Amino acid sequence: MDPHMIAAALMRLRYKVWGFGESIAMEALLRSGGAPADFAAQLIRKWAHEHPPLATNPLSHVAPGVPLLMEADRTGEPALLRRALELGTLHAHLKTGRHGARIHRPDLAGWENEVWVDNMHLTGPFLARLGAATGDASWYDLAADLLLSHARVLQDDASGLFSHGFNDATGEANRVFWGRGQGWALLGLTDTLAWLPPAHAARREIGERLGILADALTRAETGPGLWRTVVDHPETYIESSVGAFVALGVGEAVARGQVVARHRQMAERARDRLAGFFNAAGEFTGTSDATPVGVDVAHYGARPLGVFAWGQAPALLALLA
Repeated sequence: MDPHMIAAALMRLRYKVWGFGESIAMEALLRSGGAPADFAAQLIRKWAHEHPPLATNPLSHVAPGVPLLMEADRTGEPALLRRALELGTLHAHLKTGRHGARIHRPDLAGWENEVWVDNMHLTGPFLARLGAATGDASWYDLAADLLLSHARVLQDDASGLFSHGFNDATGEANRVFWGRGQGWALLGLTDTLAWLPPAHAARREIGERLGILADALTRAETGPGLWRTVVDHPETYIESSVGAFVALGVGEAVARGQVVARHRQMAERARDRLAGFFNAAGEFTGTSDATPVGVDVAHYGARPLGVFAWGQAPALLALLA
């Protein structure tokens, strides 16, 4: 598994600028260095300099906040930090639902009340890192608020797993424990925790929820380093991105001392399995297509498999780590 070949394959994917999965792709390319980092930096800088005000675009919440801050830190360019602050302000002013979580697409018919687990990765780590970049503690508080308000409505009390979606109007989660959704929650928790100050009041709850999720993923493991696309339904297929997220997220959480050391073995099993999903071109196969929130397991089990940024990128980051 040559990281250079894997990064080259990640560069070949089409980017919408921006969609779900593209933030982690930009992060993986930046961390790869060389031509992949230059490729990502150019995309980020072009967007930062040319995009109209973020408030005019309902999709702005998926902009790659962490990579934007990585590039701002590397270059020291004030325009990039200004754009990051604009993105942070956008998150701060999103509609707050009746149950406390932000509603990211109140403009979208059919999804106007939906809370997505995917956003745990996009908001918490970015806002916590924005606090570190600016020295403004209010960003730390917002990071914790947005992360935990999602976790409180999405994490199942009995299993410790995360539902894919929560309907704020009905007050009900869809109770489908989508595999990649566990990954988005996992990275949101561990990466936010990594950037919060040691004395921050939210650290305890975030750490507890992270440990509960790591335990739940251990129970859901269907074979060494393997998980299904709905992790508690053995009739659904093995999905490769889940293992990539576990290798990356649990591996980082163990290294940071956020979860107990025995979870290292799970992360290692997941990492060892990654090689079997790469083809000769360095593409990470066996990842499910973009997956909207569904009402039943069959919806998730019917998603086609292929090569996508939201599988290729976490696999590359796990190997770089």
